[in-house]
Amino acid sequence: MSTSIYAGNLLVLDPSDKRVITFDWDTEALPVGISITSSAWTITAIRQSGATALTNDNATIASSNRSTITRLLATTATVGDIYRVSNKVTLDGSPAQEIEQQFKVLIQDQ
Repeated sequence: MSTSIYAGNLLVLDPSDKRVITFDWDTEALPVGISITSSAWTITAIRQSGATALTNDNATIASSNRSTITRLLATTATVGDIYRVSNKVTLDGSPAQEIEQQFKVLIQDQ
């Protein structure tokens, strides 16, 4: 099971969460007939309290080639931290395009 996220949203994670996130590019920005060929995730601290930070792993492109998936590890962050998580994708088509969207993550006891 994964949590769907959209550009501009705020995702609240408990510091014990290791949550799979699906970024739904199909709804966000993809024209009909266009697929994602590559995906890169970037996490930038907006406010970081501790020595460790939010991390991700297991990033992939969904089988539909219109969504991307990663797992966010709040276990490496500190309560009160805020992060900007960006996903940049390359699209097929001629010429190939790159687009990027982002959302925020707040680490908070739930």
